[in-house]
Amino acid sequence: MRGSFADALHDEVAKAPLGARFERQAADFLERHGAAGLDLAPEVVRGLARLLAANGEAAGFLARRGSLVQRLRGLDAGFLAERARELEALACRPPGPDLEAFLDEIRLLRREETLLAACLDLADAVPFEDVSRFLSILAETLVARSLRAAESRAGGASPCVVAMGKLAGREFTYHSDLDLVFLHPGDASELAAASRVVQRLVGQLTTMTGAGVAYTVDARLRPSGHQGALVTTFEGFEHYQLEQAQTWEHLALLRSRVIAGDGGGGQARLDQLRDAVLARGAEPWEYVADLRRRVHAERAREGPGRIAFKTGAGGIMDVEFLAGAGMLERGPALVRAADASIPSLLRAAAGGEGTERILASYRWLRRVEARTRVVAGRAVEHLVTDPETLAVVAWLVEGDRGAEAFLERMAAVRREVRAAFERVAGAGTILALDS
Repeated sequence: MRGSFADALHDEVAKAPLGARFERQAADFLERHGAAGLDLAPEVVRGLARLLAANGEAAGFLARRGSLVQRLRGLDAGFLAERARELEALACRPPGPDLEAFLDEIRLLRREETLLAACLDLADAVPFEDVSRFLSILAETLVARSLRAAESRAGGASPCVVAMGKLAGREFTYHSDLDLVFLHPGDASELAAASRVVQRLVGQLTTMTGAGVAYTVDARLRPSGHQGALVTTFEGFEHYQLEQAQTWEHLALLRSRVIAGDGGGGQARLDQLRDAVLARGAEPWEYVADLRRRVHAERAREGPGRIAFKTGAGGIMDVEFLAGAGMLERGPALVRAADASIPSLLRAAAGGEGTERILASYRWLRRVEARTRVVAGRAVEHLVTDPETLAVVAWLVEGDRGAEAFLERMAAVRREVRAAFERVAGAGTILALDS
């Protein structure tokens, strides 16, 4: 006879659009953990059921990790904030002497904490912004710990690890890459030693072990991209940004933050550099409109059965362009944005009712991105709309409203974002967003 937990789990799984497949995944979980029963909050049961339903690999990992299942008992709305504080303290803990054990430790930590956060997220028990911030702190913690491990094994001076993009703004999501730039506060004579530390750091994060990889690292935002040195001095980076960088590199600079190795005032220097770039002012809209067209042409690849929610017209990237270009345009008239997130940048550049409408669309698109990635089990920029995938993503995003309602909302949101971008680009000022 099933206990209350098993009954509740089956009731939740029965709501899934593809119940037969999910019943198998729930049955496997219950076979391992359901006999004794679990005393879980209703919202945790709901999130667990949706996670079991959405992703078979995650379901299997949960079923095998008894210690992780027991941690479900402690999940509630306050879990993420409390655990984030614990993780930030963990960043200072020195790694053990066994490198292989350390690599498995950080990989399992990432997977377990991500799945716990996903249970709360899919249950709608916390705002996705809280989940995103937690995933960002988790990534920062593992980068900081990996840097300490690299320093202890490679020797040499420690560079500043600068997060770019989503991680800089603490807007990380499932399966996000680490966009990193490595800057050294010393002179060029120390770059070789610093590069050895960074190479070891990247290897520790990206090497495949029995526990998988920790993160994929993308260092292409460094000066001159793949052709540039892996580590740059702060002085060299400042010269490059002020004398050689293109507009897209200034857009990237706006979303940057030191997350590890800041023993020499690196964040202050980064802030000063951003202020210097913004103080120049710019007329970026013609450039950004052309950049947007090229991104759509090269990366959107949209068509029947594929929705480019990130790179397509009216997608996430259009809001990112609005925020960044708006800051470059109005830089001399603005105080520094509160942080490197897209909402903070856009509010600093514009900040009226139109801004808030676009940010509501941005939040919804980010929710779609996150839940599509849960279903896919990897980083994706498109929603493939085969009946099965569409049904599951629509269920995770819109609940019982169904796939048709989901597609209608997707179209409406993208129309609004696309119209806003074209209005601003046509007027040549971010102030048109609120006109």
